[in-house]
Amino acid sequence: MKHDYPFTKEYGEVVSPGHPDKLADAIADSIVGRITTHGSPLSLAGVEVAVALNKVFVTGRIAGSDIKTSRMLDLDAITRAVYKKAGYGKSPRGYIWLPEPDEIRVDDSGLIRDTLLDGEDDIRQLSDDQSITVGYAVNSPETNYIPRAQWLAWQVLREVRLLTRNRNKFGSDAKVLTEVENNGDQWVLTRLVCSMQHVPDIDWSDLSSAVYQSLENLSNTFQKEQVKCELDISNIDLIVNGHGEFSTGGPMGDNGLSGKKLVMDAYGPMVPIGGGAYSGKDPHKVDRVGPVLARDMALHSVIDNNLPRETVSLTWAPGQPEYTSMLSTSKNAENSMVKFPKSINECYAKYFSDSNLRKSLQDLAVNGWYSGNIKTPWETGLNKSN
Repeated sequence: MKHDYPFTKEYGEVVSPGHPDKLADAIADSIVGRITTHGSPLSLAGVEVAVALNKVFVTGRIAGSDIKTSRMLDLDAITRAVYKKAGYGKSPRGYIWLPEPDEIRVDDSGLIRDTLLDGEDDIRQLSDDQSITVGYAVNSPETNYIPRAQWLAWQVLREVRLLTRNRNKFGSDAKVLTEVENNGDQWVLTRLVCSMQHVPDIDWSDLSSAVYQSLENLSNTFQKEQVKCELDISNIDLIVNGHGEFSTGGPMGDNGLSGKKLVMDAYGPMVPIGGGAYSGKDPHKVDRVGPVLARDMALHSVIDNNLPRETVSLTWAPGQPEYTSMLSTSKNAENSMVKFPKSINECYAKYFSDSNLRKSLQDLAVNGWYSGNIKTPWETGLNKSN
């Protein structure tokens, strides 16, 4: 079956959990998950995180149902857990990737910790800011309805991480960029740019061989799963660590800030998105729940109407319980909007009422909101198509 795929050439880009920006995202969403799970579901979290060297800076506000919930939140433990999970510290073979989690210092002097003010829980059902939120879906079921190049970038990164995770030679910081050419259902990876952190004395052939092996493994997987992507290693323009040595990575090589990887968190560089960052926002904030609602609308519009693609844009205004306007490229989503929630409370009940999902916000921050995680409630349209 031909799905009338809309792009003839496209690009995708992702970074690993050890990248400074993704460390910041994961810390921010770990805070959100903790405050909204252990406190009241109405608990407020709006935080930004910056990382540099062995320091982490947390600013913003968290407000629980009682003062103990917000003040007893252990930011040191949360930060150490994020860094360890990303691979920092001592590797299985003894190499130490800096910064060591136990040596990290958290500065929260810019963070307000308090309780919800009188009446504040009542207005959590209202938008606390203006926002434009965008949802997108493309008719490519084998890539979970996100653009192929972006989906493929996630697959390559995961395969590289699986292959190198327990090797002493590779660190936690990595980047992947893909270029893909499309012809109907058939698509080809034409260029792959991969940068991987490594030990100082690495044999350069180890870098390229790791990427080649990852592509070969992925090609075998695609053949078994009948994914119509051609990974012909001999025809791929492969650039590995094109800037040279990358032994100093993570926060020791660059600073990081939550929200900076907003495009790759969503659908990649081929798709315009809204202006608000996801990470660090609790699920009652429109910057978080709005893109989820818009994605749900776009996804169902593509599946129900067999469209090549759909973009749904929603606008939100301060003090309003529902989005104030809606626009979809095909108009189909507008015609069927009665099927979807409109208010913030309804969105929260449908997409985020499960405490296990709120706990997993860190994983969503690390792996991208729309990178193929079909277990989330807003991706249920994927199961409908199978």
